[in-house]
Amino acid sequence: MLHSRIGLMIRFGVTLLSLLLLGTGSGCTMLTRFANDPGGAEFGKTFYVGGAGPVGLVVGTESVPRGLRQAGYLGAIEVYGWQSWVGGTLRDQMDAYRNRREASRLADRITAYCDQHPGRPVNIIALSAGTGVVSWALAALPADVSVQSVVFLGSSLSREYDLAPSLAHVSGYLWSFYSPTDPILRYAVPITGSVDREFVWGGVAGLYGFAPPEDASNDVRALYKERLRNLPWRQAYARAGYEGRHTDGVKAEFVAAHMYPLLITRRQTPESLDSTPSKEAPNPAQAVPTSQTTTESSGGSVDIEPKRDLR
Repeated sequence: MLHSRIGLMIRFGVTLLSLLLLGTGSGCTMLTRFANDPGGAEFGKTFYVGGAGPVGLVVGTESVPRGLRQAGYLGAIEVYGWQSWVGGTLRDQMDAYRNRREASRLADRITAYCDQHPGRPVNIIALSAGTGVVSWALAALPADVSVQSVVFLGSSLSREYDLAPSLAHVSGYLWSFYSPTDPILRYAVPITGSVDREFVWGGVAGLYGFAPPEDASNDVRALYKERLRNLPWRQAYARAGYEGRHTDGVKAEFVAAHMYPLLITRRQTPESLDSTPSKEAPNPAQAVPTSQTTTESSGGSVDIEPKRDLR
């Protein structure tokens, strides 16, 4: 009898919690709200947008804000919950309609902050499928609203996804960390398709870096050259915990040592660096060698992607 009552109470508690979470419109929004740190809004604001599913909801929610604070970041921090309560990882990766709706909600959050704190810098950090939500949110911003810096980690967007509408709302740089040895992007995304619903025959951005669409105009290519910076995995990142795996980049040590400097970097002249990768995707079975041609600029190693013979 006692066990029966305990079981009934547990089931009632779980049901009640589920109803409360669903009643907010998004259970994930309620859960991530505990990680928000609104202090310092007068100095600026950084949004963190995690990856798909329950893992994406949890990973980085605590470590990214902690890493920013360790590095001395003074602005407000908001963990933006967009993940679905029903459907999990597959739905978050594949439900383009819902994801674009969540992106519109994020765009509203960014616009509201900019209206309340005009001139204050806004940054965004995004992981995996969250990079798709951020890309659509940026494209949905009003013409007079922009963010300063964006950092993508292990993006599950297709490599040639057209970032031009998003880059138009980035006043600084969009930095994209990628690793050819990321197991999630190598083995899972080819099955599910990328978050922009391509089937990644041309590669995944988080494995190879972004490249302009094949039919991109000269203006689009110039925009990529000016505002996009692809950052390949390198051995130095391992010392801060990023060993090339899918969620390594949200560790507090890596955020503090390698990500925070990028957020406060102002854009250089368009002639500074050409970070546009070649159209040829590297062999994902091989890690990027530490001797790969790179250059230190604006706080990070910027991939200038020499062409490779992949035959």
